[in-house]
Amino acid sequence: MLLYNYMVKINLDKSKLSIYKKTRKEVLSLIKPSTKQLLVEKKFVDSILKKIEKIRGNHLLAIIAGSFGKGTNLKDSKDFDIFVLYPPHFPKEEFVNEGLETAQKVFKGHFWEKAYSQHPYIRGVIDGYKVEVVPAYKIEPGDEIISAVDRTALHLLFVDKNITTYQKDEVRLLKYFLKQINCYGADSSISGFSGYLCELLILYYGDFINLLSHVSSWTSPVKFTLLKEQHVNLSRFNDSLVVIDPVDNNRNVASVVSDRQLSIFIAASRVFLENPNTDLFFKKINKQMTYHQLVGRLETFSIITIEFDVKDMLKEIVWSKVKRNTKKLLAHLEFCDFDVLKYDIYHKEGQDKCYLILMLDTLELPKLKKVIGPLVSDFKNSQNYLDNTRAVFGPYVKDNRWYAVRQRDRRDAKSIIYDYVIKNFDLGIKLYVGDEIKELYLSRENLIDFFSDFFLSKEKFLI
Repeated sequence: MLLYNYMVKINLDKSKLSIYKKTRKEVLSLIKPSTKQLLVEKKFVDSILKKIEKIRGNHLLAIIAGSFGKGTNLKDSKDFDIFVLYPPHFPKEEFVNEGLETAQKVFKGHFWEKAYSQHPYIRGVIDGYKVEVVPAYKIEPGDEIISAVDRTALHLLFVDKNITTYQKDEVRLLKYFLKQINCYGADSSISGFSGYLCELLILYYGDFINLLSHVSSWTSPVKFTLLKEQHVNLSRFNDSLVVIDPVDNNRNVASVVSDRQLSIFIAASRVFLENPNTDLFFKKINKQMTYHQLVGRLETFSIITIEFDVKDMLKEIVWSKVKRNTKKLLAHLEFCDFDVLKYDIYHKEGQDKCYLILMLDTLELPKLKKVIGPLVSDFKNSQNYLDNTRAVFGPYVKDNRWYAVRQRDRRDAKSIIYDYVIKNFDLGIKLYVGDEIKELYLSRENLIDFFSDFFLSKEKFLI
């Protein structure tokens, strides 16, 4: 049984509601595919599906999934996800091999490449459209999944059964809104909201404006499910945002959403509700920072840029590895008494390099460090502190506590970072500081937007 929370509406005042209605109409006119576009794309998709039907093999059928399959696609979306479904009893090794062979026949005469999820699949370009052909098992609701992508067909059925035509446009608004605040996408480079999660959010809250009204007052953790019978499962998840998959009790659809992306969504929702016009949907920022502006930023802030050699590595592996190790690096820097004010990672699929930029409170720590000791009244810990201070000055008493001054063994951020990264990242690296960053900026045109975004003084939706 579906549990629709949107029966509890949060209403805008009349003046803002009038502005929003105009905004909704204008935005949809620009982001929703025209009838002609949909017909052309449906003809293209049908030709692919028919081609797969004619290929001999053990597959039962092929379906179009993703946003196009559910009718929630955006105008500029040219990606099509085709799933070739096999019977559950089909052996896994044969399933993978035949799935790849079938997909390669679909792309005959066109560019294609092998990609990897839980198992390999084929992606490529046909007539200007990006197409993925993925083998999956055809399972029924309640069946145990055999491969991770088996849920996809069930997602398609669930959304198609429950979503209204009006709500499909609401999903489009949500997706485009999230794109503008860089929160749309579940891959590790974004750690944001997937298309399926967007669809579930609209199904739960009813429409875009009601969703944002609730999001603006969310406090973490946020947990809900669309099915009453799944409520008992909410307590087993510890993520900041929990939306249980209606087709899988053991899966949180929002598990990849980072705390930052969740917070950005909450804050941007408040900004939009305060003035629900088109500004946030079509915000234009003069992104590219000039060389002279970069020089000024480097004079003001303590910046280190790390370049990683990631040649021939898959995008998902790059992001997963660099993000995981960056968290450890940040903890190490804080242990060494550096304050990391901001950081960001840059990598695009197919590029040989990945970059991590760090803004620290300083590039060189002071020579001396104050060490706070225990209360003088704490006899046991006081004695231990006095015996092990390694002080160059002290111990001495200030107020009711022991203090000492130590000399730092290492003070230079660059050398500390270099030694840690070499030991832990298992990647070829190069570090840039000061004038080296200026040279990097001038020699790598693809980094101009990255540096420009990093040095924005506020979140984009606040500008």
